Amino acid sequence: MRYLVLRTAIVATAFLVYEVLAQLKILDPFTFIPFSKMVSSAFALLTNPEFLSEHILPTSIEIGLSFLFSSVLGIVTGILLWRSNFLYQTIQPYLMLFYAIPIFAVYPVFISLFGMGPLPVIIIAMCFSIVAIISNTAVGLRETKKVLVKVGQSMNLTPWKMIFYIYLPAAWPYIFTGLKLGLAYSIIGVVATEFILSTRGLGHSIAFSYNNFDLNGMYGSILIVILIVIVVNAVLGYIESRLYHSNAKGS
Repeated sequence: MRYLVLRTAIVATAFLVYEVLAQLKILDPFTFIPFSKMVSSAFALLTNPEFLSEHILPTSIEIGLSFLFSSVLGIVTGILLWRSNFLYQTIQPYLMLFYAIPIFAVYPVFISLFGMGPLPVIIIAMCFSIVAIISNTAVGLRETKKVLVKVGQSMNLTPWKMIFYIYLPAAWPYIFTGLKLGLAYSIIGVVATEFILSTRGLGHSIAFSYNNFDLNGMYGSILIVILIVIVVNAVLGYIESRLYHSNAKGS
């Protein structure tokens, strides 16, 4: 609780200092607007049905689908890499180097293949997030304590039961970390791709407002993205704490 109060005080102080500097026009008024105007602009956008349907809803759907696909494929691929040491040793170095590849640079290829709809946005975001899930799943399964494996073997569990009752619960902290990273990368991938590849969504709204010198709209959209990230992290943190609490009670 003490750390939460301290963090809140630090953030509130930073916003207050920024508000004062912006109101006094010490900061460039053509680049920065007061935080109070950002909040009022974000509230106006959130209460605008057209903005909700044209921007927030498409972005939310694209984030949800890209995260869902990357989670399923990432966990399954991580299990396959764990089961095959040859595949793991072969592919793991490429996974580590994946984020050095500028995947957004190949978006024209996705446009040619899938058009200008939401599909290329979802695929790019999925590609951007899946690696973290694959890596954490494979590492978590490989780090399962041998004593747990021996307990499962002593109970004559089948391979599938070993996976569901021994390996996955033991690897869950790693997997959940991968899922949190994957969701963060999904959000980044969707919003960043919408900047250059979409005619709808929060990323498009930010880019459109910037190109038309609409600072209120731009900062309002940015604040909504930040709000989404905060809410998502809070929900994931709550789920994680509940899962760890359940595991602690079960042990």
